[in-house]
Amino acid sequence: METYTLPSFPSEYSTIHLCYFQNVRNSPEIKKRLVVAATTKGEEGEKLRSEVDFGFLAGDVLVSKDHLLTSILTTLLYSFPSTSNSNSEIPSIEPLSISSIPIKPKTRTHNLHSEILLTLSPNNNITDSIRRHGISDTTSNLVVVKFTNPSQSQESVYEGIKRVVDGELIELDGIERNTDWTRVDKIYKLSELNALKSSHTPEDILNKKKSAVISAVGIKNVI
Repeated sequence: METYTLPSFPSEYSTIHLCYFQNVRNSPEIKKRLVVAATTKGEEGEKLRSEVDFGFLAGDVLVSKDHLLTSILTTLLYSFPSTSNSNSEIPSIEPLSISSIPIKPKTRTHNLHSEILLTLSPNNNITDSIRRHGISDTTSNLVVVKFTNPSQSQESVYEGIKRVVDGELIELDGIERNTDWTRVDKIYKLSELNALKSSHTPEDILNKKKSAVISAVGIKNVI
């Protein structure tokens, strides 16, 4: 499990906890829990949603840890755009406490966790992004993401994840070993790079494909 703190973002979302599981055995159950939580109303629904309040990403269509981290940073930058104006005066920092002001993320989906799925998708179709990058009944390699404030410990977050996911926790660098390049090629339309085989080594082509995918995610909300 890896944890990153990005103090430039609102405190409530500034700490990101990441787990990568392989050989996940209960993906259908997790998907069912997500559907039930989303459709249950009242206090019971709130309780169910809090239990599965994580981002669930299909690990097979991630190409590297950098791909994952880029998608998260791109999501945060889109969801918390700068409100500064170059023509306005610089405000006094002394009386202003950014961390004390509650700020809601600007998202096109239900929350930041699902917004990552849309960031990973080459288009802006939410249904497609969930189908391609979200958890399915057959998902065996799974990345779990959790946004918290800095006061929430890594241990408590992991305990919550373990109550949901039944799988083998491995390092994030293991993402590259389990990439399904057939699916990635189709999602990100990499056929032209595959055509370079006659003049490039397989390693060169793979590195070009990784760079193309990461760049596509990095500029997703710029173009």
